[in-house]
Amino acid sequence: MFKKITLAASVATMALMAVPQAHAQDTIAVIVKATTSEYWQTVFKGAQAAGKVLGIKIEELGTPKDDAAGQIAVLEGAAGKKPLAIVISPTIFEALGDPVAAVSAVGVPVIIIDSGAKTDKFASFLTTDNVAGGKAAADAMATCIKERTGKVAGKVAFITAMAGHESLDSRDKGFKDGVAAYPDLKLVGNRVANNEEAEGMSLTADMLTKDSDLVGIFADNAQMGTGAGTSISEKKLGDKLCLVAFDADKGEVEHLNDGSIYAVIVQDPYMMGYGGVFNGFAAAHGVRLPKNVDTGVGAVTKANMNDPAFAGLMDVTKRTMSPYTGN
Repeated sequence: MFKKITLAASVATMALMAVPQAHAQDTIAVIVKATTSEYWQTVFKGAQAAGKVLGIKIEELGTPKDDAAGQIAVLEGAAGKKPLAIVISPTIFEALGDPVAAVSAVGVPVIIIDSGAKTDKFASFLTTDNVAGGKAAADAMATCIKERTGKVAGKVAFITAMAGHESLDSRDKGFKDGVAAYPDLKLVGNRVANNEEAEGMSLTADMLTKDSDLVGIFADNAQMGTGAGTSISEKKLGDKLCLVAFDADKGEVEHLNDGSIYAVIVQDPYMMGYGGVFNGFAAAHGVRLPKNVDTGVGAVTKANMNDPAFAGLMDVTKRTMSPYTGN
């Protein structure tokens, strides 16, 4: 079951009660990795919903695709406008550390979401426990393999969207650690893409050519999941190969329905945007925040995808917010 966010929402709610309402001209800048991605558009939706509750403006910023240098320029430009706070998902862990620290040093609170940066100079970090997510992917794959073959054994591989991303590195580590817990599973390969769906598709085909007896593949983000799902669908291998992917973009959900993907590991990008803005508002008014907040992770298969607990995670239009009650 999905582990729901609790701490960020409760702290932010207390902050809202404790401080005066913001003026209309107050702004929080939200900077994402890739504005063209469905995942990051969901982050913006959550941020805008929080802005509406707080009565503040949300500035949606970022580069069209992952671009560390471009993101640094966007960050510096946003900081120059002196917003209430900045919410950012760093593109590259190493590269964004000093720029984030510099923004904090000039008095603009920084809330980090999704992926880390090489600094501790931020007010709060809202993220998925990606190591746990990677392990959940390995467990889902093992379940699939056992369902289809009667035992947890065989060759498995994984596709990394991009190198140097803290969140992806953590997912991959979790997956490798998870596979190691099954002594009869053998990890035989890893491919690194350029975060392009078409490349995820071609890399999957390459893996299947090299190891035609693969029983499982893990794709560590939405682009890789959709690309791998398309490849498996075209080869009609959905009932033979256990594909587990991260996120729940439209293409992945389609492949979950047609059986090309066995399971998706869902995050909560909406809450990262929503909670990130609330925590940014709170930090701007002097509220001390938890340094790290786990926004939750869950494994969704075709069998449980209609569970009400996953409704707003699989389809953001079904997202509803309710008061925190301590559950």
